[in-house]
Amino acid sequence: MSLDSHTVLLVNPWIYDFAAYDFWNKPLGLLTIGAILDRLGYEVQLIDCLDRFDPTLPPSTGRSDGSGKFHRERLEPPPDLRLIPRQYSRYGWPVQMVEERLAQLPAPTAILITSFMTYWYPAVADMVRLLRRFFPNTPVILGGIYASLCPDHARAYVRPDHLIVGEGEEAAVHLVAQLCGGPGRDYRYAHLDELPPPLYEKYPVLHSAALLTTRGCPYRCSFCASHLLTRGYRRRSVEHVVQEVLQWRETRQVNQFAFFDDALLFQPEQHCKPLLRRLIELDLASHWHTPNGLQVRYLDAELARLMKACGFATLRLSFESVEPSQQQNKVSSAELEQAFAHLVDAGFAREQIGVYVMMGMAGQTPEQVQRSIDFVHRLGARVNLASYSPIPGTTETAFAQEQGWWSENEDLALANNSLYPLWRKKYGFALCQEIVNYARSGNERLTAKRTQNGGIVKTLSSEGPPSRCKGDS
Repeated sequence: MSLDSHTVLLVNPWIYDFAAYDFWNKPLGLLTIGAILDRLGYEVQLIDCLDRFDPTLPPSTGRSDGSGKFHRERLEPPPDLRLIPRQYSRYGWPVQMVEERLAQLPAPTAILITSFMTYWYPAVADMVRLLRRFFPNTPVILGGIYASLCPDHARAYVRPDHLIVGEGEEAAVHLVAQLCGGPGRDYRYAHLDELPPPLYEKYPVLHSAALLTTRGCPYRCSFCASHLLTRGYRRRSVEHVVQEVLQWRETRQVNQFAFFDDALLFQPEQHCKPLLRRLIELDLASHWHTPNGLQVRYLDAELARLMKACGFATLRLSFESVEPSQQQNKVSSAELEQAFAHLVDAGFAREQIGVYVMMGMAGQTPEQVQRSIDFVHRLGARVNLASYSPIPGTTETAFAQEQGWWSENEDLALANNSLYPLWRKKYGFALCQEIVNYARSGNERLTAKRTQNGGIVKTLSSEGPPSRCKGDS
C-alpha cells in the first residue's frame, strides 16, 4: 500500500510489569501532539494499547469512577527478573488485537510512539519491532519519559529512527512536517493556553479525562525527575481549563476527571482556588481525582471546603516520611496533621484520604518507614506506599550510586519499583513485602473500624501503585 503523505499514527504501547492499574491514565503528551497535527490538517490515527474501554475488548471490570484493572496476559520474565516471586505480565491489548488493528490501517508516513517508566522499555522495544513488521518503510519517532531520561539507552535498545527529548510538541510537529512534506515546520507556542486539548476524539468510549492544568514543579525533590522533563513550572489560565472540562462534558458526557499536575496546589490563591470556585459555579455534578500527591502545605480550611463542594472523590496527599531529614522541605508532620484536620472538618471521610509514604530509598531504614506508616494510621488516613525506583539523573539515584546501593550499569528493568530495587539487595524481598503487608493490614483495620461504627465507605485500593500507572516521576 502506498504511503499517505499526511497520515500519522500515534501509539501508546503495552506495559510489561509485575503490577499495573489504570488510575485514569492517558498519554497526554502524545495526544496533545496528535491534536496539534489534527488542527494542521493531518489524518491522525491512534492505537492506545492501554485503552480498557475499546469495544473490541471484553467489558472492562473496574470501579464506577472509571479506574480499574487492565487486560492482562502472563509473560515469561526476562532472565534477571526470574528470581522474583511474582507473576510477570503484559498489561493492555492482546497482541492479536494490536496486529488486527495495524493490518486495517493504511501505511502512515510517520509513527509517534510514547514511553513512560524507564523500566518498561522492553514493551516499547517489542512494539517498535511489531510496527516495523507492518510498516517497514515508515519512520518511528520515540518520545516520552523513558526516551527523555535515557536517550542513549533508547537509541541502543529500542532503535527508533528519531528520538524526541523533553517536551515534544514543537520538535515532534517540526519533524512530522519534514517527513510528510506537510504544514507545521514553523510551529511554535508561547503559552500553555495555545495548546489544544488532548485528542480524546479518537477514543470510541471515554469514561474519564486526565487533566493537566500546569506543567512542571517548583520543587526539586531528590527522587523526582519532573525538572528533567519540563521547561520550568507554568500554568494554564483558569478559563482555558474550564473550557476543556466543558468540552468533554458536553461532547463525550464525561463526569470523571483526574488531575495529573505535579504541583496542583502550589500558590493556591493564584490558581487552584479560582479554578475550583469556577467549577463550583458551573455545578457540573462531576467527580474529581488526584492520583498525584497534593502538597499539604497549601491545603488550608478554605481549600478543603472548596474541594468538598466541587466533588473531589479521590484524595492523595504527599508526605513521604515522618523523619524530618526525609521530608524534602515541602511538608512536615505537623502540616500533614493540619491538612488532614481541614479535610475531615470539610466533610471528607478519613478512610477516603490516602497518604503517600516513601519506602526503599538508600537513606531510609525499614524502622523509619514503619514509623511513618504508624503516624499516618494514627491520623485515621490510609497509607499508599510508594516504592522507590532509581531514576537516572536524579539526586537520589546519584546518592544511591555513591553509597554502593545502585550501579549506573544496572539493567533498567531492575529499577522496577515492584522489585524494591535498593532494599531487595540490602534487606531481602521478604522483608520489603512484610512492610507492604503491614501497611495493608493497617488500612484494613481502618475500614473495619469505620464499618463497625455504622459508617459506609468506599475504600480505595492500597495495593494499586501510586500516581499514573506506577509512579516513575
